[in-house]
Amino acid sequence: MESRVYPKLVGLGFRPTDEELVNYYLKHKLLNDDPSVHVIPEVDLCQVEPWQVPVMLKESEIRFDDPEWFFFSCLNFKYSNSKMVDRKTKHGFWKATGKDREVRTSDTNTVIGTKKTLVFYEGRVHRGVKSNWVMHEYHLANPQFQQAQRTLVICHLKKNPEKTTEGGTARLVCNEGYPNNSMVSDYENHQEMAEGIHMEVLLRVWKQSLK
Repeated sequence: MESRVYPKLVGLGFRPTDEELVNYYLKHKLLNDDPSVHVIPEVDLCQVEPWQVPVMLKESEIRFDDPEWFFFSCLNFKYSNSKMVDRKTKHGFWKATGKDREVRTSDTNTVIGTKKTLVFYEGRVHRGVKSNWVMHEYHLANPQFQQAQRTLVICHLKKNPEKTTEGGTARLVCNEGYPNNSMVSDYENHQEMAEGIHMEVLLRVWKQSLK
């Protein structure tokens, strides 16, 4: 049987750095000048759920190590001139978390892109249940691709181990505007601790006054 030979891949392992993802794979995908970048597949994130991606990429030319996958995706904006990205799927939505981080070159420390972290929630916005699916979304910062870079990104999808409690798997609800039960519980515990310390200090002062 004739063996198929693929060109040498940057980051072969498959463990590309943030710099390689942005400055090599994403840039040359936009330039369309290097066939080796096309081994990374394309996925429409609004049309699939995160747990469907591993099945879709199972026959990919790159054998991804569980539980991590890489793919290109085009952003869907809510309006033609809007900066707001539609991240809803049929069964949930992707929510950005933390601040965007700069991606820099290792030799000159030049900013070449940004890295956005997102978490997938099952259900609708404001009542979504946080899942263990996390994604890093890489954007190219280059005026040469100003129009194209607005839509094309490269994604690094991960599935984190599920956190468990005594009663089973922990589930967090995204309920913006209202504290969740864990926040209330922590606040009450801190309050009780503070009151206990306050009473102990008062008792100590009272005993000193009796001497």
